[in-house]
Amino acid sequence: MKALTWHGKRDVRVESVPDPVLKEAGDAIIRVTSSGICGSDLHLYEVMGPFMTEGDILGHEPMGIVEEVGTGVTHIKPGDRVVIPFNISCGHCYMCDRQMFAQCETTQVREHGTGASLFGYTKLYGAVPGAQAEYLRVPQAQFGPIKVPEGPPDDRFVYLSD
Repeated sequence: MKALTWHGKRDVRVESVPDPVLKEAGDAIIRVTSSGICGSDLHLYEVMGPFMTEGDILGHEPMGIVEEVGTGVTHIKPGDRVVIPFNISCGHCYMCDRQMFAQCETTQVREHGTGASLFGYTKLYGAVPGAQAEYLRVPQAQFGPIKVPEGPPDDRFVYLSD
């Protein structure tokens, strides 16, 4: 697939990378139909460089069509249209029970003392491949994806991701 990859300060490229695959029962794979560009992406372009690895896939404001789901994902199915939140949260830990999803205890990166893992946003936040790509592996998909109706254009929903 094609994806936007980081290669150094002010050096991002569209390259061919391996397609994502399901790794856990709670994963889903989506075909990305839209992915926003956020002001926080500018931090990766320059300031956050020391926490990036060459080839990291950028992007964290996606939506798309579900292609595949793991056995632990029941609220979405292939063909569903979904928005994917920026933070990766389990939905059932102490912090998620209190709706503090950005502090999810299941996905937080304790090694760096940060909150929940984030798509496409440095090793400080889990180094999870991002959504400026044709396809995206969505960990914790038993909770994260938000199903949206067919019909209206993506720009009506994509902002729910951030």
